[in-house]
Parts: sequence; C-alpha cells; structure tokens
Amino acid sequence: MRKIQIYNLIFLATFALVFFDGKNALADSCSDTCETKCVALYPDSTSKKDDCQDSCVDDCKNLEKKAKIYEDLIRLKNKQQSALADQLDNINSEQAKTLAQLQTAQTQVQTLQQQIDSLEQDIKDKESLMELQKKMLASFMQSYYEYDQQDVLPIVLTNKDFSDIFNQSDYLGQSSSKVSTTLAEILAIRKSLRDNQDALKQKKADSDNAKADLVDKKENLQATENQKTNLLVQTQGEEEKYKKLLARVEAQKQELFDFGAASNLDDVSSSVKNYPSPSDNLAPTSWYFSQKDSRWGNKRIGNSKTLMKDYGCAVTAVAMVFREKGASIDPGRMSSQKIYSYDLINWPTTWSPGISLKSSTGHGNINWSTIDAQIKKGNPVIVYIKRSRGGGHYVVVTGKDKKDYIVHDPYFGANLYLGTSKSLVGKLGTNSSVSIDQMIVYN
Repeated sequence: MRKIQIYNLIFLATFALVFFDGKNALADSCSDTCETKCVALYPDSTSKKDDCQDSCVDDCKNLEKKAKIYEDLIRLKNKQQSALADQLDNINSEQAKTLAQLQTAQTQVQTLQQQIDSLEQDIKDKESLMELQKKMLASFMQSYYEYDQQDVLPIVLTNKDFSDIFNQSDYLGQSSSKVSTTLAEILAIRKSLRDNQDALKQKKADSDNAKADLVDKKENLQATENQKTNLLVQTQGEEEKYKKLLARVEAQKQELFDFGAASNLDDVSSSVKNYPSPSDNLAPTSWYFSQKDSRWGNKRIGNSKTLMKDYGCAVTAVAMVFREKGASIDPGRMSSQKIYSYDLINWPTTWSPGISLKSSTGHGNINWSTIDAQIKKGNPVIVYIKRSRGGGHYVVVTGKDKKDYIVHDPYFGANLYLGTSKSLVGKLGTNSSVSIDQMIVYN
C-alpha cells in the first residue's frame, strides 16, 4: 500500500510540473492565433479587434489547457505499467471489465434461449393448427364434390317448386366459400410458420455467436487471472524482478517492427493492390488471421503494454499454423497464453493436438530445401523478414508457384507473394533492405 501511495505522489508531482511548464507556451500560442484571426475579422476597428482577441484568447487557453491535460493523462497512463503495483491494478481493472461483459453475455444467451423456446412452441402450435385446417379443407372439398355430383332430374320430377335445387345451390356456394376461406387460412398459417422458422434459424445463429462470445469472455477472465498469478509467481511481489520482465519485452520489441510507429503505414498498406497476386496453389483463408483484427488488435500481449496490432505478428503466425493443424486457437486466445506472459516472441515445443516443433528457433537457420519439402507436404512454415534498419516481421509460407513463394501475411493479408511482403516491410518507415534469416517448422 505504501508503494502505491508513493507512485500516486509521483504521478501528481509529474502532472503538476507538466501542467505549469506549459502555461507560457499556451499563452503565446493563443495570442498569436487570436491576433491573426481578429485582425482578419475587424481590420478597421481597434476596439472590436481588442475585444475579439481577449475573448478568443480566453477560449483558446481553456481548450488548449484541456487538450494538454488529456494528452498528459494519456501519456502517464501508458507509462503506469512501469510499476508492479500499477500492473496489478491494471489486471484487476481488466478483470472487472471482463466480468461485466461476461454477465452481459450470459444474460444475452439466456434471453435468446427463451426466445428460441417461445418460437419453437409457436411453430409446434402452428403446425398442429395447419394439420387441423387441412383436415377441414379435405372435408369441405369432399362434401362439395358429393353434392356437385348429385343428379338434378329426380329433384325436378318430384318437387314442383324446385326448392331443393335452390337449397343445393346455396349449400354448394357455402361449401365453396368455406373451401376458399380455409385454404386462405392454411396459406396464412404456412407463411407465418415459415417466418417463424426463419426467425428461429436466425435466433439460433445469434445464440451460437453469443455462446461463442461467452466462451471467449470466460477464457479472457481466466487468462487475466492466470496472468496475475503468473506475474506474482515470477516476481514474488518484488519490483526488481518485475523490471527484468519489462526489460525482456523491450528487448524483443527491437526484433519486431512497430507497425503503429510507421508514418507511412496507410500508404504502404493501400499499395498492396498494386502488386501481382498469385492465382495457383492458394492456401485456404479459413485459418488465416490478421494481427490487426478488431477482435484482438487492441489487446495487449500477455502482461506487456504492447498491442497485437503493432507487435503481434509472431503470435498471429503461430496461431495460424496451429489452427491449420487443428488446434482450437486464435491470436486473441494465443496472446493470453502463459508462454506470452512477458514474451512477444515464443515458439512452443508442443501443442494439442499432437503438434510439435521440428526446427531450431535461432536466427540464421534458414534452409529453402527444407521449406520446399515442408510446403510440398502441406505444412506451412513461419519465416522472418529482417530489416537492415532494425525490426522485422513474421509471415507464414503456405505454398509456391513458378514466380515466388506464397504467404499468409499477418498484417498485409492472405495469399500474397513473399516478395510482396518483403517489399512492403522494406518500405515501412525509413526504407530498408530486407532478408529472410529464420524459419520455424511445426509438424
């Protein structure tokens, strides 16, 4: 508790220094901006210009102060994980949020199940009603047919006022009307039944999605609990041990390119369409994952403050290979595994069902004959695109055609040429030459 109080005092002191340091800068900036604005509005009136400038400067200062406060709060919030106590607070906060989402998901599943039960009962009732209406229709049609086939001559010979003929005609008209009415009711019931069946199908699909979301929330809740337990085990509550874990993450960040830091990221990403695309030997996209997927792109990797969309290519590449081999995993779940507690890059030696590491994991182990043999067997291989100017990017080699190897790129997309990924990675930020210097093989 004493440590937490100290960190809070440091936070307040830092905030105060940042705030008061910026006051003069804010005043100068606002004065310059407002003077230009008010001179343009009132070029011929000094009094109006002065009033405008006074009002403008006050408004400007207030807005800039608020913006500066928010900016500093965000910056300080991002640095909070430098302390063990703050990290534990962050995990507890994440658990509370996940628990609330879990309860919402549980309520949604229960509500959908009630709606499904109601629709199923309504469908049964309508099916029974339609069967009854069908029997009534058959009875009316049979009666109509029998009366229609009666011989009119005996009635004419025995009944001079022809009342039976008129009675019969009236009965046939009534029967015909009942047939039409019953048929219309059957058609209406059938339409309602089909609507209910369609609604039931949609509700079941919604229920399946909600149940899958519920499973994810439960796994996320368990993952955060595992992270907290693992954190306490590794650090034993000691700040120095925690610092070593953070240092490990920082060292691994140097090996991976930070996509979020590339000022030209949008331009490079949009240029993918300008490259040639393979048309043969394409890998299924059913096991392709993107590290920037909205489901996990803003999720931290393990206990680090590092986001999947920025540094998650290794995690995503492993998730792709394992999913291709039948594992029930995705990058979001993978990033919560203990192996990534304080690692952005980790190569599990085994994984269910029966997946095992078949290569060394060091850089410089690249062997294209081995890669050719593996992809010929249908085994995708993870390779590392190294930038000469620092950082790198992992992709999954899935096949090959006459032009080049084909890859699932965790950032730029599925079924791209390896040459395309290399070119794009080289253009990120400062232009850099690239090379392939590592392969990870699983069978």
